[in-house]
Amino acid sequence: MILTVTLNPTIDRVLFIQDFALGDVVRAEREVVSPSGKGIDVSLIVQELGGVTRAIALNAGYSGQILAALLAERQLPCDFVPAHGHTRMACLLTEQATGRQSTILAPTLVGEPAHLTQVVARLEALAPAAWGVACAGSIPPGLPADSYRTLIHAGRRHGLVTLLDASGPGLRAGVASQPDILKVNLRELAELVPEVGAWRQALTTKEQAADFPARLEALARLLAGQWPTPGHPGPGGDPGEPGSGGLHPPGPLPRAGAGCAGGQPGRRRGCRQRGHPVGSQPGEAVG
Repeated sequence: MILTVTLNPTIDRVLFIQDFALGDVVRAEREVVSPSGKGIDVSLIVQELGGVTRAIALNAGYSGQILAALLAERQLPCDFVPAHGHTRMACLLTEQATGRQSTILAPTLVGEPAHLTQVVARLEALAPAAWGVACAGSIPPGLPADSYRTLIHAGRRHGLVTLLDASGPGLRAGVASQPDILKVNLRELAELVPEVGAWRQALTTKEQAADFPARLEALARLLAGQWPTPGHPGPGGDPGEPGSGGLHPPGPLPRAGAGCAGGQPGRRRGCRQRGHPVGSQPGEAVG
C-alpha cells in the first residue's frame, strides 16, 4: 500500500468560459468539481492504476464535508484529521477562446501542532501495511515549517520508502530528513541549490541544450554535495531527526542498489529483496 499525506487539501472548481470580462456577467459553459491537493492527487492516480492506497489529510469546515463526499464518490480510502477554518477551494477560470487559465485561491484551513501529532499517529498506525509514503503539497498556517521533516522521519523509522514533493520552507526543512525520492522542478531545486538558477538560464538555445546530459551530471554532483548523509550530522545532530539544522555539505550520496529507492540498498521494505513483483518496485522511476 502507498500512503499519502496532504496537509493542505483543496477542492478544484474549474469553470469553462468563452471570454472573460471584468464588470460583466460571465456564464460558464461547463463546470468540473474535483478533490485535489498533491498527496490526494497521488492517491487518486495510484487507485486509477489499480494500486492500493490510503490518503491521510487535514480537513475542515463545510468545504471539508464536500471534499470528504467527493472522495467517497471515488471510493478512495481516507483518514481525515479535523483542523480549523475551512478546507481551501480553488476556482480555475479556463478561457476557451484564448486557452488561458487563471486560478483564484480562497483562504485555507488553519492547523496547529496537535494536528500534526495526529497525522503522524495515523501514519504510524498504517505503516505496517504499507511500503511507501508520499508527503506532498503546501503546509497550511499554524503547522510547523518542518512538518514534512517530522513526517518523513516517522516514515523512515517504520522502514517506508519516502517521497517529498514540496516547495519553500517545507522543502528546505523536509529534505534534511533524506527522503528516498525528492520530486522537484528546476524552480524548486534552485531553492536548495542557488547555482541551479544560472544552470537553467543557460539552456536557452539548441546548442546549449545539447549539453543537457553533461550539465545534468554536474548538477547531480553539486546537489549530492549538499545532501545530509548518515554519519555526517548537521549543527543540530542526526540529520534524520527533527530540528537537525538543514542542508550541509557532508559528501556524496550512497549509490542506489537494484530496486531500492534513492540509495541505501536493502534497507527499505519496498526493495526487490522482499520479493515484490516486477512492475511494483518502489525504486523504479515512473514518468
